[in-house]
Amino acid sequence: MPTGPVDLLAVAQEATQTLQDAAAARQVTVSVQGEPAVIPGVHRLLYEIVYNLCDNAIKYNRPGGKITTHTDSLGEQDGKCTYRWTISDTGIGMSPDFVDHIFEPFTQEKQDARSYYHGTGLGMTITKELVDRMGGSIAVTSQLGVGSTFVITLPFEIAPSPEQTPD
Repeated sequence: MPTGPVDLLAVAQEATQTLQDAAAARQVTVSVQGEPAVIPGVHRLLYEIVYNLCDNAIKYNRPGGKITTHTDSLGEQDGKCTYRWTISDTGIGMSPDFVDHIFEPFTQEKQDARSYYHGTGLGMTITKELVDRMGGSIAVTSQLGVGSTFVITLPFEIAPSPEQTPD
């Protein structure tokens, strides 16, 4: 997968498009919102973060459920631009006790989750590690029976404009 300038909105569209069959099978709609934002970054890492979060949102949703991804800029400071990526779903949600442990390896709220939802309990651990590697943060809020919201905040170095780059 490419490195270099990456459009956050395009990465979200690509990841959700890859999951379209799984979403359709569970009768879940996925929408991608936000303004195109071209930043320097590693496409593979950004893609995997969005893919993992959306994949979980599809698995732990219900027929007729919705998933929304949204990107927005938090501004520029000290040569860095910071972007927030919000992924919300109308899924089964999580208890407050489980939210505290969601990023731990092999952790799933229900004992039958591996067989019913076909997960290993590693997706959120991997996602958190990727966000950490990129110098960002991830937070989750959830309510049982209502859904969950993941907020990823990532800083990126501001690339020099072409006219600032020496020949």
